[in-house]
Amino acid sequence: MYKRLILCLVTALLIPLQANAGLFSISLDYDSDGDGTDNVDAIYQSVFNDAVDFWESVLIGTQDNIDINLVIDAEVTAIDGNFGILGSATNFRASAESATSDYLYATDGFMNFDSADVSRLNNNGTLYDVILHEMAHVIGFGTLWNADRFGLSGLFQDIYTDGSGEYTGAYAVSIYEDTFNTNDGYIPIELDGGSGTADAHWDENWEAGSGEIMTGYLSSNAFVSDITLASFADIGYIVQLSDGTLLGASVVSAPTTVFFGMLSMLFIVARRR
Repeated sequence: MYKRLILCLVTALLIPLQANAGLFSISLDYDSDGDGTDNVDAIYQSVFNDAVDFWESVLIGTQDNIDINLVIDAEVTAIDGNFGILGSATNFRASAESATSDYLYATDGFMNFDSADVSRLNNNGTLYDVILHEMAHVIGFGTLWNADRFGLSGLFQDIYTDGSGEYTGAYAVSIYEDTFNTNDGYIPIELDGGSGTADAHWDENWEAGSGEIMTGYLSSNAFVSDITLASFADIGYIVQLSDGTLLGASVVSAPTTVFFGMLSMLFIVARRR
């Protein structure tokens, strides 16, 4: 509780610099079925909470004037046995400041982790990475690069076309091109791996390397790049990069909240051998 309060206070100090920008927070629901029993064992919950703290520390607000408390149902259940799919996640409800706003934000989602894998992942120190990865999908990485899933094609953010393999969000592309001295105008997206992997992750062979947290396959040396952080500015968040630079800080208008709902899932899988 104390740590969460400190994070909220820091956000409150930063956001007024952005005029009417909104606040962002994440809440985890470990008992989404309401049976009084947590769907994530207590020994793992601190790792989940650490992932929340990370995303709240770098996504410090919304560019549109709408406060978002993203509620994520978290559970550990059987998926496909050892290795294979480690976790899956999606958002199923989203909202916008108004029907003519620039961005659509996730408000509800869920993450599911394979009970056959979590103990091993926790013991080898990679459970945190897997949770960070799946939580990013719920927030919007690969799931809100456009509004097609919600039947709103052409409205709100539109920075990726399924099957193209080319991510065109300006903030992330700018950092990618500056870092790797390219001028392609896009970031390559994974097209292999089938549903849940294709069209929703950085390409396994992209310039930043396969260890980046948002490729589709888990690496033992996972890291979060500024390119990934910047991609959240492309979908409407105010982002703090690793050097403290803020992206997406701008004046926005008064709010009128509109809600939408839909469902699909993305996956992270064990790295191919």
